[in-house]
Amino acid sequence: MRPLRAANGILRGVATGSAPRRITLSSVHTLSPTTPSSHITSSTSSTGSNLPWQRTLARPFSHTVPCQKKKSKRGKDKTDEVNAEHEDVPKSKRSSQKDTTAAAGGEAADTPDPFDFSDVQAAFDRADKHFTEDLKKLRSGGRFNADAIGAIPVQVDNKDNKQRGASSATFPLRELATVAPLGGRRWSILAFEESSVKPILSAVQRSEDFNQQPQRSEDNPLELTMTVEPERADALARRAKTVCQAWRDRVRDEARRRSDLHKKWRGDGLLLSDDAHKLKDKLQKLQDERMKGIQAKEKEVVAAIMARG
Repeated sequence: MRPLRAANGILRGVATGSAPRRITLSSVHTLSPTTPSSHITSSTSSTGSNLPWQRTLARPFSHTVPCQKKKSKRGKDKTDEVNAEHEDVPKSKRSSQKDTTAAAGGEAADTPDPFDFSDVQAAFDRADKHFTEDLKKLRSGGRFNADAIGAIPVQVDNKDNKQRGASSATFPLRELATVAPLGGRRWSILAFEESSVKPILSAVQRSEDFNQQPQRSEDNPLELTMTVEPERADALARRAKTVCQAWRDRVRDEARRRSDLHKKWRGDGLLLSDDAHKLKDKLQKLQDERMKGIQAKEKEVVAAIMARG
């Protein structure tokens, strides 16, 4: 009977040892991937066997496959409607819209810069050039120099102008003839063409500075001679002062014109009150600088004339 008892004991031991294992495996296989690890019973680990399926339950976003958002059919329909409306607009209307936009941009670009005084500077420079030439002639002797004689305006009547009924053209005498001293007070005017001789005669007679009729040369029909009396130094000095006074008046006129423009901008709302005062001070400063230059030039020319006697 002992051998049978031993065999029964072995069978009971196998049965008692295998039962928990079957229960544990069945319990593991019934777990779902979302079942927390805390729900697993301690009996599983007590058996000393490892779980056949272990997987990390939480996944970081870096390991998640991104999905593209599907295009909205509604958005596509709106785009098609906009394109259709654009195609339905006539070309003339579309071009007018573009022109309106361009015109608006042009108006913004044409807005004047109140602090830009380049136009005033250019006007002052033109006045400086004109009156400096006049003072140069007076300094070199007034009427008694080739530059003064060559600057006489001459009106030339061409045949083409007469046929068309157009007015005569005006040229400085230096472009129609050469002026050279003959010695003493006599000067020679040699015309380039015979047709220019009579217009030159008339121009010299009409001139306020000379007011005389040149004499024809017996040897050369293209040459005219005239006598010019030198001016006295005090007379030249007075004329120089008169020229400088006209120069000052021109500068004041240009500054006044710009000041009126500032008032217009202020009335149109393009200038603030503080900016208007700043522009006034800036304009006055520019005018004062030009006046100082005129004063220095006047003293220089008058001194040179009086020194020559």
